[in-house]
Amino acid sequence: MQNRRRSKYLGTSVQTKLLFLVFFSAIIPAAIVGLCMYYFIFSMMARQMMFPEAIAANLIPVLNRVNMVVLVTLPLSLLLIWVVALELSHRIAGPLYRMEKDLDDRIKGLKQGPIILRKNDELKPLAEKINKLICK
Repeated sequence: MQNRRRSKYLGTSVQTKLLFLVFFSAIIPAAIVGLCMYYFIFSMMARQMMFPEAIAANLIPVLNRVNMVVLVTLPLSLLLIWVVALELSHRIAGPLYRMEKDLDDRIKGLKQGPIILRKNDELKPLAEKINKLICK
């Protein structure tokens, strides 16, 4: 059975930085595009209608409906982006954390042999090069 980490969030500064980098790299462009689309659609509708009463009568129900869709989908989208960001940060920070702990144990003389990472861990090539150095 493979060695599994209990928690996806390790609390390391590297993972925290990666987590927020990935999260905000998805959120900021999505927010900009969403706001631009919102502005573009409603400004075009307002230009097409000549009378202020027609604008209010037609635009307010559309605004209410769009706002409802945004209110329902936004929390779900944010949660999904956060989960993906957490998984991506974990795939990098987890192996890095493991290698750091293993190297500390070797420095203290508590452990010998190669650093063993899981099959699909990122940074495995780095661990293999470190193993070549320490297991000559």
